[in-house]
Amino acid sequence: MRRWSSVFGTALSLCVLTQASPAPAAESGVTLTPAIASRIDDMAREQIHNGRTPGLAIGIVENGRIVYAKGFGFASLAKHVPMEPDSQFYVGGLTRQFTTAAILLLAQDNKLALDDRVSKYLPAFHFNGGNVTIAQLLTQTSGLPRYAPTDPTKPVKIADLIASLDQAKPPAASATPPYANNVLNYLIAAAVVERASGVTLSDYLEQNVFIPLVMNDSFLAGDSGISPSHAIGYTRNGREFAPAPVWDPSWLGGDAGLVTSIYDLAKWDIEMPILLRVDAVRTMFAPSASNGPTRYGMGWVIDRRGGKDFVWSNGEISGYRAMSALLPEQHVGVIVLSNADSFHGPVAAPEELAARILDLIVPPMAAHLDNAIVVRARDWLARLATGHIERGELTPAFSAYLTDDLVAHEDFASLGPLLTIVPLSSTTETSGDTMYEFLVRYRRAQYHYEFELTPQGKIDGLSLTA
Repeated sequence: MRRWSSVFGTALSLCVLTQASPAPAAESGVTLTPAIASRIDDMAREQIHNGRTPGLAIGIVENGRIVYAKGFGFASLAKHVPMEPDSQFYVGGLTRQFTTAAILLLAQDNKLALDDRVSKYLPAFHFNGGNVTIAQLLTQTSGLPRYAPTDPTKPVKIADLIASLDQAKPPAASATPPYANNVLNYLIAAAVVERASGVTLSDYLEQNVFIPLVMNDSFLAGDSGISPSHAIGYTRNGREFAPAPVWDPSWLGGDAGLVTSIYDLAKWDIEMPILLRVDAVRTMFAPSASNGPTRYGMGWVIDRRGGKDFVWSNGEISGYRAMSALLPEQHVGVIVLSNADSFHGPVAAPEELAARILDLIVPPMAAHLDNAIVVRARDWLARLATGHIERGELTPAFSAYLTDDLVAHEDFASLGPLLTIVPLSSTTETSGDTMYEFLVRYRRAQYHYEFELTPQGKIDGLSLTA
């Protein structure tokens, strides 16, 4: 997948997914026909057959019902345990949705407020004068320095991480910290949950999310409850797969520590608005004020697809990759889990599989666009391929992001000649920008292409997504 800027809308219309009991795909009849289900089966089997992952689990929710849930390949290569739709996976960054939910539930109970300073609950937290708020942790706009563990298989104490921030340089007083994906934000947010609730994040989620939603296969890393037949995590070892190193639970926690299954994540997608209330979900799905190329809500990236609201979350830790995507207006959700990481070589990408599945069950609708826009959008694909970037056509912020090094690294020339460009939609963003979406085809692949223009005609974002 190539993604250069995630282009987003505002808070979503929260008709998300109505509450209903799980049902087999054949009873739905909405968009998932037997022919489409068979094509999804073929996509998954192709990934297994081509050696891109030991196993996959895929789930689809439509109109509040689980209409597709299957496992492919193996949960354990050594024991030849087949992957099932209820196999347990570590899902990495999808954990952030649940840490956010804990914070929002505590806010509903008046045990904290999103604009409270973190230091109110963690007095040892002094970064930036103690002025970082809980909301900034969840939107990842705290300005905290990135922290890369030297050995994530060894335990760490959150108190030591907080103490290390005393020596860190805070952002400039006049600057609004941009979005930055940072493990510290959600590790510290988990500590806030524990201080405000009086119990561990694990216990809080169990009592307030997992038990109410009957998510019986869900818990945090380090807890008991993992099945002997859970999906073993693998990493590349040349052309083969080997068991991946197990990261210590203290490095995962509220950031990446969730263990769950396709069925449980589907229950979450269906019942999230009921558990959290509509206003809380709207808060979760509202993009932050960050000026960077990514619009992040709280635990979710806030995006657009075919002119419609689109939110997604992905994750990767040692041995595992995960993707969860929602189209709230179409009442559709897709979940893809894999038990192979990409740290030592190419593997199946749940993000790409989810995008292909969405194209099958909810095809983007074509739209008529001004021919001048189509010509300009096509021209910029050629510029990306040749590296001839006319920076006067870009906004200053996007020009700073779209460096020559980034253009060279993405290597658009390797796609070959552009064969077709088909307009799909145009959408006016709350910023005043207009988002144009196209379907573009090269010799070997097809992509969604988004082209964002300001009212003054400056380019403010480009993305090409498989």
